[in-house]
This record gives sequence, C-alpha cells and structure tokens, in this order.
Amino acid sequence: MKITAIESFCNEFVGFVRVTVEDGSQGWGQLSTYHSDISAQVLHRQVAPWALGHDETDLDNLLDLITEREHKFPGSYLRRAMGGLDTAIWDLRGKQQGKPVCEILGGTAGPLRAYASSMKRDITPQQEADRSKNCAMKRALMLLKCVPAQKLGAIKMNGRGARKKSSQPCAALWGLMLIC
Repeated sequence: MKITAIESFCNEFVGFVRVTVEDGSQGWGQLSTYHSDISAQVLHRQVAPWALGHDETDLDNLLDLITEREHKFPGSYLRRAMGGLDTAIWDLRGKQQGKPVCEILGGTAGPLRAYASSMKRDITPQQEADRSKNCAMKRALMLLKCVPAQKLGAIKMNGRGARKKSSQPCAALWGLMLIC
C-alpha cells in the first residue's frame, strides 16, 4: 500500500513519526533523540517528499531511494529522520500481521529492558554510569513523564506534499522520558 501521510510530533528532546497508508492503517516510529526538532524538519523536507506515494512494503528500496536522492546531504540528521520513517513502517507491518516486530524480524518477545541516558555531552562515560546508577537507586520504579501532544508541535505532510499543523489529538503516550 502507498504511503499517504507522514506526520511528526516532537519537541527538542523527543520526536515521533506517524505513517498512514491508503487503507488508513498507521504505524508509529521515533526520530532519534537529541535535537529531534531538527530531525523532524529533515524528515519533512528531505524524506517525506520521496516516501509519499511510495509502496510501504518496499522499505529497502525506499530507504535506498532516499539515500540516493539526498546524496549531497549525507549525515546523521538524514539517517535520524529516515530512522523515524523506518521504525514507523516496521510498527505498521507488525500491526498488519498481528505480531510484535521482533517476531517479524525472527526474534521473540521478552521482558522489556530499559536503559537510561541523559544525552549529556559534557560528562565522561563513568560519570554517566554513576549518574544513572544513582538515579535508579533513588527510585525503585522509573518514573515516566508524558508530554501532551499539544506541546509537541504536530506537523503533517499530506499526499500533495503540503505541510500543515495537525489539530488531531494524540492517542498514544507522548514523549516517554525518564525523570532523573
């Protein structure tokens, strides 16, 4: 099925992508963290124009096409934006097949393992490990913060390539971020 819409919901720290195909099915993905708002701009300017109208079942060729068409813009932001599209399409596939993505990829579902990262750039790896350990010790359960969709500045690309603010409320949990 062809991709008909690509939307992003993000702030500086976290970004999500929603891909919709012709039959209305949707998949959710995540842009790489750390300046997710920039990755969302790249998604809409340099990824979505090539992905809209493309068959979602042909993911490998789609990602190759985007890489080829954007060859003068190599780098992490293009890959971060493509990652949001990629994970959204994998989520869509899982929903279509009624299976967890890990099973589609040949694995098995197991307990959810989490890790902590502050995304700080001014501390050493040992300091980050100590900070994360101290944070975990202070809380027996990790606290999650939900950022309402209204604060994430939703952007939608329609099938004609036009950008517009989305007024549709978010139905998923937004911005699951560790509070430490």
